[in-house]
Amino acid sequence: MDPVRYKDYRPAERRASQQELEAVVAQVAQRTRTSVEREAVGRAVRTAHGKTYGLLKATVTVGDNSGFYGQGIFARPAVYDAVVRYSNGLGHQRPDHQLGAACGMGIKLFGVPGPSLLDDEPDSGTFDLNLINNDVFFANTAYDYMVIEDLFAELPEALVNPARRKTWMAEFLTRRGTLIDPDSWLWDELFAMLSFTTLPRRNLLSYTYNSMGAFRYGDYIAKIRTVPTTESVASLTHEIVDVRADNEAFRYTLVAEAAERDHSFELQVQLNTDLAHMPVDNTSVKWPQELSPWVTVARVALPRQDIGGDENVAAADATSITPWRSREEHRPVGEIQRVRREVYRRSSIERHRINGQQRREPVSSAQLLG
Repeated sequence: MDPVRYKDYRPAERRASQQELEAVVAQVAQRTRTSVEREAVGRAVRTAHGKTYGLLKATVTVGDNSGFYGQGIFARPAVYDAVVRYSNGLGHQRPDHQLGAACGMGIKLFGVPGPSLLDDEPDSGTFDLNLINNDVFFANTAYDYMVIEDLFAELPEALVNPARRKTWMAEFLTRRGTLIDPDSWLWDELFAMLSFTTLPRRNLLSYTYNSMGAFRYGDYIAKIRTVPTTESVASLTHEIVDVRADNEAFRYTLVAEAAERDHSFELQVQLNTDLAHMPVDNTSVKWPQELSPWVTVARVALPRQDIGGDENVAAADATSITPWRSREEHRPVGEIQRVRREVYRRSSIERHRINGQQRREPVSSAQLLG
């Protein structure tokens, strides 16, 4: 089955108003400001992916992709200097056993030709991928995001507290009572959210990481993921991440693995072949592989390296990753992707301002990591 052409995609009929988008941005900016006191670590913390596990030097090698898969920056072979940032999905600075297993892999490529989609840094030369170790997301509109983002501030406590769990899920499902008709309740989103609670705590280098949201893929539409290579998984010696025995188990395991050997991932895309069964505006529904397989278009290599110092965490914390630091050929598509554009940008601006960090895109991995 041939992939759907980007020009044939039509956004959802109900799109977020500018007022709704501004309300979401204002809420996230406010939570970023109050995070200084709330998290009590002497600085502003991201409202999502707040705890950093490490920043690694990487190389992204694009293969000789043909046909449908040779699109945009994946149209011809190339080798890019890059960094990879690992983080926890929640917006807290806490011991690992007080956080969930949802973890992120942010990839930043350097020296990518063409203007960025971010208006305030058109010539940065950087290209970001925001990925997480699950294949579905739990919010699809600006209003949903605003309510759910506020509810997520109560996690993980809300789901382990019997007195709060049911009311929390009811508020999530009905968008705090604003959705009256059961047919409009956030069932897909709730099931997507609950799927995060079943994620096992494993070595960060053993997960598959997904974009969840869709992107333009040249003439087509796709989702993106990374899968650890067979040889990389086989080489892992720290498979168990025991968060009860070690408050910083995710980071220390990553530090140990990075210091011992090289690691690698396949970077893959899944082209959309059926908009009805592979919805773009509902990121809570998994795209069936039966309709479109994942195909490798590049390889991410992490050479053996020392990331154990405090300066590594500081560099990772200052590194901004956003799906809109992209190119027109890979424009994020879908309602929630529109929400992310300004939310990520303003959150980054506010966090860097509070923390006294210069907000400027680096030009290489060496500039970040030495």
